[in-house]
Amino acid sequence: MKFLKGSWNLIKILLTILVILFFVFYFINNRSDFSAVFSTPLHIVLALFALNSLHFFLNGLFILNILKSFGHQIKTLESFYISTISSFGNNFIPMQGGAVIRSVYLKKTLNFPYAHFVSSLYGNYIIIFGVNAFFALITLFLIHRSMASVPLLLFLFFGLLFTAMLVLALVRIRIDPDKLSRFTLMNKARQVLHRILEGWARISGDKGLLLNLVLITVINLGVMAALFGLQFSALGLGGNPLAVLLYNCLSGVSLLVSLTPGALGVREGIFFLTSDVLGLTEGGIMQLALLDRGVTMLTLFFWFIVLSGWKSFTKD
Repeated sequence: MKFLKGSWNLIKILLTILVILFFVFYFINNRSDFSAVFSTPLHIVLALFALNSLHFFLNGLFILNILKSFGHQIKTLESFYISTISSFGNNFIPMQGGAVIRSVYLKKTLNFPYAHFVSSLYGNYIIIFGVNAFFALITLFLIHRSMASVPLLLFLFFGLLFTAMLVLALVRIRIDPDKLSRFTLMNKARQVLHRILEGWARISGDKGLLLNLVLITVINLGVMAALFGLQFSALGLGGNPLAVLLYNCLSGVSLLVSLTPGALGVREGIFFLTSDVLGLTEGGIMQLALLDRGVTMLTLFFWFIVLSGWKSFTKD
């Protein structure tokens, strides 16, 4: 089992290296795309920085509300810090490194059990994927009616994703953790699943909390739509509101197959497959990727330095 896990981790690292090399090779051979991104006006970059910062801040509020449901009170700035270091890990470390960083931080500072962390992560994904799938289905319907034909596969994918999230959110599955099997692995899986469902029941049982989390997610979806719309406009890619919203939803669900840091290459691959519906060319997708990831890194580095300084100051 350890050998298989180690091999899979190695595959992910090698995949990350190959994707980075592809990006480098592409922009060396397409300097015009590279130049278009670097000619983005400073006021646009600052606006993108502000929207990215708001996105990470809202992610922090999401974390703050979930922790409150487990009886842990933290300051708003600390939730922003946790969101920043988690996003930092997700964008620079393969295999969802941000989740590991967040779990270690919460365990060390709040003695937050790993089982509770897993259930909070589970709740996070249910809400984010559910909201993204819901808005994607509405957007696909509107695009199909007013702009272009939409492949049935896209409707099926988001329809199944939305249905799966509804089932996980609404159906109460009872798992007996004390019921033992002769297979050790099955026993461990049953205990982990029990803790996850128990944690989700705590989150979903508080209607006020659930409403807050959904509201934060919807607002965050709007912030990211504004951010992507500004990127489309800055690069001269049109920026039809429906195409931007679909682009946003596809970006959100790319976490499902996040094999590389920040789903690097995976997200762009999804956009290539749906380029006809989005109305984007290969060059446009790569320009958006460079601008988006560049500003994201800038934002994360800035807030990591600022908030780390704040943590050191308050600690003293």
